[in-house]
Amino acid sequence: MPTSFDRDAMLAALESEQNALTALLPRFSDAQWRDASRADGWTAQDIASHVADSIYGLARLTLGEMEPMLPTDPATGWMDASDYNEQRRQQNRTLPREKLASRMAAAFGTARRAIETVPDPEAAGPYGPQHTKAQWLQRIVDHVHEHRSELEELLG
Repeated sequence: MPTSFDRDAMLAALESEQNALTALLPRFSDAQWRDASRADGWTAQDIASHVADSIYGLARLTLGEMEPMLPTDPATGWMDASDYNEQRRQQNRTLPREKLASRMAAAFGTARRAIETVPDPEAAGPYGPQHTKAQWLQRIVDHVHEHRSELEELLG
């Protein structure tokens, strides 16, 4: 079966998302950072922290550097991270913006390394054959895009 994984295209998409997110986050005033929120109460700071955590975790899972620890949704085959995300949200609540920016840069670096070096993109992903490693890598890019769009909406 031919592969549809295009490292260069995925790297370009990741870089585009990183550049857009890096340009977007400083546009939040300190008040907006703490107070602008989705309907579920997640603030801009919560969402940005979640993006950094998820990029890093998904990339390390795909690289095999972390063992899967969260349950999966049987219908989708993707992790069910709701409880974990809420725990991390509470832990990251007081994270200074500078520290978050550093974590974000490191997370994008880990994702870049995963895209560049994953040996067999069509191999089974960290949770089994339902999703390939390439699909997990694409999930990183898509996840950043989804949350960046939410952050843009919070700014109006």
